Amino acid sequence: MKYNAKTNPKLWLADYRLACQLGGTDDDRLIIRNLPLFLSNSARAWLEHLPASQIHDWRDLVRVFVGNFQGTYVCLGNSWDLKSCRQAPDESLRDFIRRFSKKCTELPSVGDSEIVQAFLSGTTCRDLVRELGRNVPTSAAILLDVATNFASGEEAVGAIFPDNDTKGKRKDEASGASASHLPKKKKKDRQGNQGVLGAGLVTAVERKNP
Repeated sequence: MKYNAKTNPKLWLADYRLACQLGGTDDDRLIIRNLPLFLSNSARAWLEHLPASQIHDWRDLVRVFVGNFQGTYVCLGNSWDLKSCRQAPDESLRDFIRRFSKKCTELPSVGDSEIVQAFLSGTTCRDLVRELGRNVPTSAAILLDVATNFASGEEAVGAIFPDNDTKGKRKDEASGASASHLPKKKKKDRQGNQGVLGAGLVTAVERKNP
C-alpha cells in the first residue's frame, strides 16, 4: 500500500486510515506517526523535512499532504480519451492496434463495450469493421485478438499480391505476365519483309526490260 505519484492522495489517506482502524488502531496520533512506513522514498523525504508545527491532527495532515501531492497525481482518463484515439491516414493497422491497446491499459475504468465502440469508430479499415460488425466482440481481449489476426492476414496478402493488381494474381505471376506482353521482333517477319521487297525489284526490272 505504498503511496506513489499515480495515486489519488486524498483517497489514499482515507484508505490508509481505514486500514489502520480495521487493524485495531483508532488513535490518529499513532496513525500519523506510522505514516512514513507506507510512503515511497520521495514522499517520505518530503514528510521528514516538514516543520514539526505543520501537523497537529488528522485534518492538518490531510490539508498538507493533499496540498503537496495533488499536483503530481495522474488523473485517470475516461471513455472520451479512448474515443480520441483514431487511426492516422498513414498509420498501419498493426501500429494502430498497438497504440489503441496501450491506451486501454491506461484507462482501467473503461468498460469492454465502450472499448469496442471506440475501436470501431477509430479505425479506418472498412473490411475489419465489416468483420467485427458481423460478430461483435464481447470483450476487449477478443476484440484485440480478432483485430491482430486480421492485421496479420492483411500483411500476408500484401506480401504475396501486388498492391495495384485487381485480378488477384501473385507477384511472380504478374511479373511473368507483364514480361510476356513486351514487344518482340520476330525473325520470320524480317524475312517476310525482305521477300516482299525482292519481289518488287524483280517486277520492276521485268517491266523495264521485257
